[in-house]
Amino acid sequence: MDPNLTGELPESASVVIIGAGIVGCSAAYYLAHHGWDQIVVLDQGPLFEVLGSTSHAPGLVFQLNPSKTVCQLARWSVALYSQLSLDDQPCFYPVGSLEIAATPERHEELKRKMGHAMSWGLPAELIDREQTLLKIPLLNRDLIFNALYILTDGIAKGSRICAALARKAVHHGVAFHAHAPVESVEVTQGSVQSVTTAGHRIRTDKVLLCAGIWGPRIGKMAGVSVPLMPVEHQYVRTAPSPELAGETREVVHPILRHQDGSMYFRQQADCYGIGSYQHEPILVNIDDLPTNEPAIRTFTPEFFRKPHEDAINLFPCLRAIDLQYKINGMFSFTPDGQSLIGESSEVHGFWIAEAVWVKHGGGVGKVVADLMSNGRREIDLREIDCNRFHPHVANRCYIEMRAAQQYREVYDIIHPLQQLENPRPLRVSPFYARHKELRAFFFEGAGWERPQWFAANEKPAVDSPGARRTGWTARYWSPTIAVEHLNTRESAALFDLTPFTKIQVKGRDSLAFLQSLTSNQMDQPTGKITYTSMLDDNGGIQCDLTVTRLDEQQFLVVTGGPVGPHDLNWMSSHLPDDSSVYLSECHFRLLQHWSLGAACPRFVAPCNPG
Repeated sequence: MDPNLTGELPESASVVIIGAGIVGCSAAYYLAHHGWDQIVVLDQGPLFEVLGSTSHAPGLVFQLNPSKTVCQLARWSVALYSQLSLDDQPCFYPVGSLEIAATPERHEELKRKMGHAMSWGLPAELIDREQTLLKIPLLNRDLIFNALYILTDGIAKGSRICAALARKAVHHGVAFHAHAPVESVEVTQGSVQSVTTAGHRIRTDKVLLCAGIWGPRIGKMAGVSVPLMPVEHQYVRTAPSPELAGETREVVHPILRHQDGSMYFRQQADCYGIGSYQHEPILVNIDDLPTNEPAIRTFTPEFFRKPHEDAINLFPCLRAIDLQYKINGMFSFTPDGQSLIGESSEVHGFWIAEAVWVKHGGGVGKVVADLMSNGRREIDLREIDCNRFHPHVANRCYIEMRAAQQYREVYDIIHPLQQLENPRPLRVSPFYARHKELRAFFFEGAGWERPQWFAANEKPAVDSPGARRTGWTARYWSPTIAVEHLNTRESAALFDLTPFTKIQVKGRDSLAFLQSLTSNQMDQPTGKITYTSMLDDNGGIQCDLTVTRLDEQQFLVVTGGPVGPHDLNWMSSHLPDDSSVYLSECHFRLLQHWSLGAACPRFVAPCNPG
């Protein structure tokens, strides 16, 4: 650590960043480039071998993701990391990546991934067995069907990246403070006022939370829900391999995913690192997290016996080699597996950048700095918006069950329409019993059970291309959909809109307020329903909804259930300061079937509803 990175704690700051891991350092770097001054970064541990996952993560950067947003975050990270060095050592090694197929099903999945790569503009190539073995000769050829190769993937050195970014940020006046655990976040009338560390109060109206697995604990200090779950993950490194004898370079082989075995691999000089998702999720109670210890727990060898056999099967050269480094490292999972980014709708000035992997740290630092500086979004951030969840997601039991399932499915072949099964049913409309009588097939959205088709409407197949599907495209689909669609067009249908979000807008300036936010004409006669979008300053679509004029000063906004919290927050963030417009969410009768007070699978004591 450079000696000029710490000093006396200041009396005030423009923003206090909590956490000096790869996200906090990246955000500080980008905020400084936006012209911010008096930026203070606090970390409960040392700099920059931090206590969180930045330092214990093996640093594999696989950029490709079915989500264009998540893929772009990783691409921005690679662009940033590739520019950095520390003491003449690179911070990123672009050795490329391989995702191998050991089954025909995985081969088909790799073809779909190739389609995503082409769509997102990420250079990728499907290669055969022989080409794969040329890149990593140590592999067992009998297990290789083919592979997806991405040239620009590689290894990120997390702690090195943090130190390199901090050195640059310090030149712009950013102050970093080690061994400065946050003791309280003061909030008055819904706005951040200060942060206290080591008994010292720092006045500020902005906090950026980048504390990783400790995020929910800090959020609770401010009255902000941070829905994530710390989960243990196994990672080991072998003793030196004779096949790699004399290799001193950090990494030469491409990084590798063996997703049919729920494992990943990376060469490290003359050793190999192995990560496994094969074991059942090991959830960590947030109340049990250490305050001043690394996010590492005791290795559980019983969970690694089968993965070790599978690793030897894939890399036969590892058979006679001991494992010299073994950990259960902790990192974060959210109920939907995505990050939490943005300003909390619960407390003004409380910003969040949580549940972020090393491969996305640079990109997340960039987007959160853009949002804090000018509100601009270069990409669609809805799926990682920290305000995307409905209130039931804040329940600890719900978070545990969903986060555990996200961990189980990290490397599974997941259909885009595949549904999570638990906890369900959670939110049902008054018509739920009738839907079941009609043998509805339900999808879940924002906790609501929503019929996709009714088996009671089954008829002989409709003679149209849209009514015929096979294989992958026929999953979670029925030709009955075409029957119901045609009947709706040619006759009539009744739709249950209970799961939709309804927002009442009222006040003397309600028309002017909606007129300023929407792209359509809101000055319509009473009773008129208008379909419209709400745009940001760049013309990007933030909301897609309908507005009904109820009277001169009152409107009803109806938007999708899953995007309801986002849209309500977008509207709330643009309200005038003079109380001339009021927003309220309309709640109608609903039935709660699943008990949020039920015992959680990982803990003996039941969780409290909340």
